[in-house]
Amino acid sequence: MHLRPVWLVVLLSLSGCAGREVPQTEAYDPWEGFNRHSYAVMDVADRAALRPLARGYAAVVPAPVRAGIGNFFGNLRVPASAVCGLLQGKPARGGTDLARFIINTTLGIGGLFDVASRVGLPFQDEDIGQVLAVWGYKQSRALYLPVLGPTTLRDLPGDIVNRLLAPRWLLGDGYGWEAATIDTVGQRASLLTATEARDSAALDPYAFTREANHQRRLDRIYDGSPPVEDFLEMDDIDAR
Repeated sequence: MHLRPVWLVVLLSLSGCAGREVPQTEAYDPWEGFNRHSYAVMDVADRAALRPLARGYAAVVPAPVRAGIGNFFGNLRVPASAVCGLLQGKPARGGTDLARFIINTTLGIGGLFDVASRVGLPFQDEDIGQVLAVWGYKQSRALYLPVLGPTTLRDLPGDIVNRLLAPRWLLGDGYGWEAATIDTVGQRASLLTATEARDSAALDPYAFTREANHQRRLDRIYDGSPPVEDFLEMDDIDAR
């Protein structure tokens, strides 16, 4: 029931894959006008509602409790990461996530405690965007959407799965608006320090956010070791 819209987005993303692939050091942003407008709208909503909620949450809820809540919702996203690791032909990463989910769900009491990290099983954080990149879709248009934030056309399906659908697949109706709100506010609270540092230091917060996301995605796609040529080769941009 939940798969149809996700795979529709995947197909739309793949429809832009034709053409020559060219590595690049900067984000490709031909929709910058739309993205800046979307960023501005979300920034207003964030400052008016989400950021104050996140600050209140951080002030009222003790840090160990916040960590447990974050661990619980993060654990719900691990099976999707395991599948995406396997789809990339990375059985070790997929197996690490699978073992992590089993350990944290059992010994970690439903994921409240991150026991797996303590025994050397860190979260691999794989997603559909990384799968598509490994399959050949290495370059894509930058995109900024309210709620989802900075992404690309290629990475959008993975963002939808990770942020909106993965918890619901495991919790079902238990992941209602109340749980989704706590999940969202908790994630926002974890980014307060980074956001405030960006706003105080960046002359262009949108461009800073876009470039930071681009570099983060390169790091994820290449498992922390992007090829040297990807940083040196600047050629014609493959329009997607």
